Amino acid sequence: MKRPGPKSFLLYVILVFVFFVLLTFLTFPKFLFLDKKLSESGLYLTANSVHEGYLNLNLRGVNIYDQTSRLLRFDALNISAGFLKLNFYGLCEGKTLKGELSPWAIKLRAQDFTCFSSADSTTADITLREGIYGTLLMNGLKLQDAKLDQLSLEMRGRVFTARAKFMGFELVGDGQIVYKPSDPLKSQINGRVSGGGMSLTISGTLERLQLRQ
Repeated sequence: MKRPGPKSFLLYVILVFVFFVLLTFLTFPKFLFLDKKLSESGLYLTANSVHEGYLNLNLRGVNIYDQTSRLLRFDALNISAGFLKLNFYGLCEGKTLKGELSPWAIKLRAQDFTCFSSADSTTADITLREGIYGTLLMNGLKLQDAKLDQLSLEMRGRVFTARAKFMGFELVGDGQIVYKPSDPLKSQINGRVSGGGMSLTISGTLERLQLRQ
């Protein structure tokens, strides 16, 4: 009787591993897995209703908090599994926040999304991959006891350029990104914009930007 060769045995091991991973994903409570992963990043999720399918998770009335306050909310949030990636689609007040997570990158897309607690609306086209690339535009960003009319960041890996509109003045500047591969949304952002005899400091993380005079 012919014994299987090394390549056949390796293929068998891989198929068995994939089978057990898929079986675990299909049977393990997906909401508990999501909640655990968020809590490991210092984030906490609540939902009014949860529906789990074989390859997707549908949530209604979603709120996501950090350790101090609410970060954002969704009227509905759908998370689905694809080939080597997870897709999510969040809907709030008719606006969407879309994302894709894979072993190689995290992608975020939003157009006039109004349900971040720190800004009136947010438009983003960002890729996180050994740095942060893309554009982020926030209107009505909170600034101590006032609001910044607009802040836009053009990010190129570990650096960025910035433009801000405040009290009729246009401020420009730049800064650096301290990328955190283990938790990209907590990458530190540090910079400054100035113009019209005033300057603002940009700090915080990608998930919660802060501005100070």
